[in-house]
Amino acid sequence: MQCPASSPGREGGVAVLCVGHVCVDMVNVCRRYPAEDAQVGTNTKNNRCLEQRWQRGGNASNNSTVLALLGAKVTYFGTIADSHEKSFLLDDFAKYGVDTSQVVVCGGCEAPCSCIVLSQETGSRTIIHSNKNLPELTVQDFARLDLTPYRWVHFEGRNVEAVKSMVGLVRAHNEGVTGPPITCSVEIEKARPELEVLIPLADVVSVSKDYAVFKGYTSMAQALGEVQKVARPGAMVVCPWGEEGASACQGQGEVVHSPAFPPASVVDTLGAGDTFNAATIFALARGHGLQDSITFGCRVAGAKVGVTGWDPLRVILKDGGAGLLPPGPGAAAGT
Repeated sequence: MQCPASSPGREGGVAVLCVGHVCVDMVNVCRRYPAEDAQVGTNTKNNRCLEQRWQRGGNASNNSTVLALLGAKVTYFGTIADSHEKSFLLDDFAKYGVDTSQVVVCGGCEAPCSCIVLSQETGSRTIIHSNKNLPELTVQDFARLDLTPYRWVHFEGRNVEAVKSMVGLVRAHNEGVTGPPITCSVEIEKARPELEVLIPLADVVSVSKDYAVFKGYTSMAQALGEVQKVARPGAMVVCPWGEEGASACQGQGEVVHSPAFPPASVVDTLGAGDTFNAATIFALARGHGLQDSITFGCRVAGAKVGVTGWDPLRVILKDGGAGLLPPGPGAAAGT
């Protein structure tokens, strides 16, 4: 499998479509995680609430943000509730330069929300998610999309039967074009057995530690070996493993590994996995090899957990994260 190469920068960057979920994150930053039945406020002596904020969340939504900050041309494709939160979500996408012209607005439903507690003491994040009635993206929605502008489509692993058909539509599109085919990637994150059917469909499969542990795998190496048994021939399989870094392989080839790059102080781990996936996709899409790509993913994820939210990454990731990524074939070729 050849990943499309392109030069850095928004004008020449590869065009990526991120398909999946968006929600409102209601973030509470506390000195430490509260005990049961405790009251935490801005004036509480033992455990203060240091900050409360709304933040756009969801895996594909976060992927879009990081890719856009790196300079890619990104379109988010998913459903958004026609509720009062819609303006906040769309305005926030626009703030980061993410195209939302293809979103499907759904009336008569509520926006999904996550209530999140961030512990300043440990950097941990605890998430309570609620999605009452927002419909998932349908195959019919995806079929109406013109895939011609895109060179990479990334699917968040959810809504399994529909995603299977959506990948099929991408494959059908590839058969009808003479230029470079669209690369498909999928994230297998949640501990859900039904997600396994998505593994054989993608060119690049990202398998989370949570899913690997759910399957009974005890290491990155074991997870890669088992997932490759059912993956598409020649597919890249990537397995991030938190503080132990990430490993990856392509087909039956050599396993490559990157250590983690933790910051001096862990500040905000919310979205770290999404950051890793987005940065790895960005590097692969620019034509970098698997080793450099997962190393870049680990470096960008490490930078993310050392700052609060997404805005501080603007400076760190300017010029395509040039300070974190070695010159690659895409950049060198100037294509």
